[in-house]
Order: sequence, then structure tokens, then C-alpha cells
Amino acid sequence: MRRRTALLGGVLAAGLALSGCSTLFGLGAGAGAAGEVDPLDPRSMSSEWQAENFAAYYEQEIEWYACGEEEGLDEWYADELAAAGFDLDQIGCAYIQAPYDWETPAINESIELHIVHIPSTSGEPLGTLLGNPGGPGAPGVEFMLGMAVAPGFEEVAANYDLLGFDPRGIGGSAPIDCDGGGSQLPVVQLGACIADNPLTHTMGTSQVARDMELMRALMADEKLNFLGYSYGTMLGATYASIFPERVGRMVLDSAQNAEWASLIHQFDQAVAIANATIALATACRTEYQDEVEVCPFVNEKTLLAVLAQLDAEPLVATDGTAITGQLLREYLAGALYQSHFERGRTLDTIALALFGDQEAIDTIGADFSGEYVPDMAMRVVTCHSFPIEPDIPGLLEHIESVGMPRLLGGPEITDETLAPFTDLSCYTLPGSGLDFTESYDATGADPILVIGITGDHATPFQYAEVLASELGDATLLTLDGQGHAASYSARSTCIDERTTRYLVSGKMPAAGTVCLDD
Repeated sequence: MRRRTALLGGVLAAGLALSGCSTLFGLGAGAGAAGEVDPLDPRSMSSEWQAENFAAYYEQEIEWYACGEEEGLDEWYADELAAAGFDLDQIGCAYIQAPYDWETPAINESIELHIVHIPSTSGEPLGTLLGNPGGPGAPGVEFMLGMAVAPGFEEVAANYDLLGFDPRGIGGSAPIDCDGGGSQLPVVQLGACIADNPLTHTMGTSQVARDMELMRALMADEKLNFLGYSYGTMLGATYASIFPERVGRMVLDSAQNAEWASLIHQFDQAVAIANATIALATACRTEYQDEVEVCPFVNEKTLLAVLAQLDAEPLVATDGTAITGQLLREYLAGALYQSHFERGRTLDTIALALFGDQEAIDTIGADFSGEYVPDMAMRVVTCHSFPIEPDIPGLLEHIESVGMPRLLGGPEITDETLAPFTDLSCYTLPGSGLDFTESYDATGADPILVIGITGDHATPFQYAEVLASELGDATLLTLDGQGHAASYSARSTCIDERTTRYLVSGKMPAAGTVCLDD
């Protein structure tokens, strides 16, 4: 098995020493031929400019090897893939070389990106379909192995070779290593991570989009076909805004728009999670009666009472983990990503725990045991899209207009309730605000399919509407329901069929189409 490489040696333009960066690839024949580019206009660094200035990367030959458990291809997945008609001998993993910084050809340093290729079950693919699961910061190699056997995905898998990748700095692609700097302060955590990991300076969404453009070329596809979820929708929209002429069939599921990392959007996401959590509590008696014997709460009032009770007197797991109200809120928020059945089981587990069942208490505590280590890859990627002007007055006006939910400490708007939504620690990263932060523009791209869920807690529906309008030639397909991720998640045949028809034949759903869960 090849190593999972971290960023190796070299020197940043500012003179900051790297910790051993690979120089296996130079700038290639096009070195120095940057031409006239505008650093404020990503399109001036077009696919042609990129291929010319980084020619050696485009000429590399991919050395495939058999994927194993390290990539997530364990015995269970192998059996599932074989049963779905995939030839296991043809599934390959590899590491490809990419520049440390796509926007500065003069930096002669390389990183390795981890990828997986899954040939179509038919042997006659329309092309390659690249995928991203979101995060930001979620690895994509294991995601694509799972996507290949997702329910309803069979026709797509027959018509496309599938390509998954771990984004730079994540998983097997030069992963950064951050321990939080021994502090609970976000600014200290981020500062320590940046100091120890120079790759954080080039982990922005635009850089990953340029990695995707390299992958498109290495797979010999004329256009990029893409399926992205959650943050993956911002990644796809960024690619479409930089390389519109290279966009093939692109699905952006559970979408956000270019302001996704702003303070206002972070507040709106917290409000959406709060509302979805209350909706889950309220639906216990009516929608989860088959999974729950006794509901732990039935409305907002009883939910708040339970949380207050646990803050005053936490339940204690066998390993010593204290189940406070805040921790239970996080446990419920995690359930929002689960299936209907698993949500019901979560409610039942909470009820048993409140009755003193130690096994149920331990089940909750197991999700939070061990030392907390912040997800710094997610924070770093987000900070690249954090706006240069955070607009605090606009945030305050927005919060006053929307209101502070009781689950977030409202309805009073105080310094304490505002504090989680006024974090400016992203300014610790010098490159913050240099990705798309205001609007995307995919003018000239082929039609793009955007999917939004009306009750999405992670990417509020109103922003899917905004994204569809700002991309240009894009159609919004709506799922009227709760949860996150609509397509190929065993929930809506209506969504799956329309998404598949678009990917396979290019036929877009009729404007205004609204689907329901099965």
C-alpha cells in the first residue's frame, strides 16, 4: 500500500519554510508563460492557462493499485460492489501529483491527491462522474465506493465511470495534522494549525476546483460531470464559475450559494438546526410511534425543560462522559442527518436514558467520549470563503429580523447569545476571503441541476433558490421534506428518477418540479 503523504519541503512565496515538500514535478514546458492574468478574475486563469503553466502535471501517468480496507473497500463493500455488477479487479486507487499552489506557477512544489476509479457496470460509459460528499473537509474516496452501491444509483453506475477523491489536506491527500494548539479558543486553534501546516494556505475551494480540472484532463474527458452534496455544491458552483466551458452534467444536491461561509449564513444554519430539532421533538408522538414507546419530549417546552434538567444534573456514562443539555442538543442535531427509522431510535434511546437505563446513557456518551479535537480541516476550508468584510451591523439587523430561537438562548438578544455568531477567527488565515464570497456566475456552462430540500437543517432551502438563480442556466428541483441530501438516499423515487434522467440523457426536470418522500 502506498503511503498517505503529507506536504513535503520547499519555500512559500513569503519565505515560510515548509516541512519537506515533494519536488517530483517541476513547472513543465509552460513554466513562466503565465500570460496576462487578473488575480481578481479566476476565469483569466482558464483551463488552457492552467494546462500550459502546469504542463508536467497534465502529462503524468496514473499508477493504479488495488484498493483495500485503508480506502474503505472492506469485505462488506466488496460483496456489495460485486453484487451490483462491478468488476472488483478493475476498481483502482492511485495518488496523483498536483501543484502546491495553482495560482502561483513559480512555486515549484507538489502534493499528492488520493483518488479512486470505479469503471461503469456496462463497460460503455458516457464519461466520468466525479463526486464530492461535502463537509467541507469530508474525504471522497470512501464516499464514492459507497455511492456506487447507493439505492437508485444503478442506471448512473451503468452509464458512468465513477471517480472519487480526497480534497487536498484531507484523508489521503496530504492531510493536515492539527491538535487544537492545546487551547479551546478558536483563534489559537486555527493559528497553531496554520503555523504547523503551510498547506492550509492553499486549501480553499478554488484550489480544489482546479484539482478537479486536472482530474478531468487526466481522465481524458472533454467536460466535467459532477455530483456534489452540501459543501460539494459550493465546490461544483466554484468549478462552474472558473471553467464554465468545461461543465458537463452537474448535480448540486442540498445546495448553498456563494455567501455560505458568512456570519449571516452561519446564523441561519443554526436557526434551521434549532427549528428542525424542535420539529423532531414535536413529531415524536405522531411520526415515530412505531420506534418509540415513550417520547422523551413532545414539543419545544418539554424539550427545553429536559435540556435545562440535564444542564443542572447531567447523566453520567460509564466512561465518565457527562450528558449535559448542550451535549444532548448535539446528539439530536446528529440525528437530523439520519433516516426516519434511525431518528426514531435516537428518540427512544434518549427516553430510555432519561429513565436511567445505563446502556442507553452509554450509547449517547459513546458519541462524545475521548478528548475533543476540533475539525480543523473544515474550519480551514471555510475560512478561505469567509468574507473580507463580515458585516456585523448587517448580522445584527438580520438576527433582529429573524429572531433568536429559544433553543439558541433567545428570545433575548444578548452578548451571550450573539457570541457564537460573531467569531472572526478566520482572519487568522491570511488567505481568508479570496474564494468566491458574494456570488457565483456560470454563464456559458451547460445546464446545471440544483436540488434543495424545504426543511433542510444544514443548507437552508432559501439558499438553494439563490444558487439556482445566480448560476445562470440552472433548474431547481425541490424535495418537500426534512433532512439533508435528497438524491440516492433511499427517500424519494421522484428525486432519484429525475436526477438519473438528467445525468444519463441530459433531460432537465420541468421548472418548478416539487417531489415528496416515498
